[in-house]
Amino acid sequence: MQIFHPTSVYLAMVVLCSLLSSLAGVLVRYSREPVTKTEGHFVSLKCEVQYEIQNCDIVTNWYINPSGPESKPITNPNQYLISVNETEKGQFRYRNIFLTFNSLSLEDRGYYQCDAKCLNSGTEGKGHLLYLNVTADPYKGLKVSTWSGQLKADEAVLALSAILFLSRY
Repeated sequence: MQIFHPTSVYLAMVVLCSLLSSLAGVLVRYSREPVTKTEGHFVSLKCEVQYEIQNCDIVTNWYINPSGPESKPITNPNQYLISVNETEKGQFRYRNIFLTFNSLSLEDRGYYQCDAKCLNSGTEGKGHLLYLNVTADPYKGLKVSTWSGQLKADEAVLALSAILFLSRY
């Protein structure tokens, strides 16, 4: 006795697979390691979003402190540079979103998160929280002389050697 007709099983599998592919339309990935840099230095955070070309028009964002009371999208072009590049492979498109700080400040310290939303289906993907630790520059405010005492002594010896050399000829 046959419980399911082979055609109905096939149709059920096709429908189930298409539903699963539309549910898994957006995938967000990036490094899980916290990032530690010194203020004044450069750093770039990378987020990769994978989505289906046919089923998704995508919108992506970076946020600072996304789970806290000060959660806000990153939009200040004077403080951050966001650049995007995309590649296609088969039925998927890969979008890399780089959040770049040209000169870190202590205020940049915090949790960052990248997210993506498929406008067609409303499917969303969010990355985990990535901690950016910015440490104080221990040399900030110190003026370092380009001519140390040793260099001045070397300069004096070189000048004296040149005078003695020229006086012989």
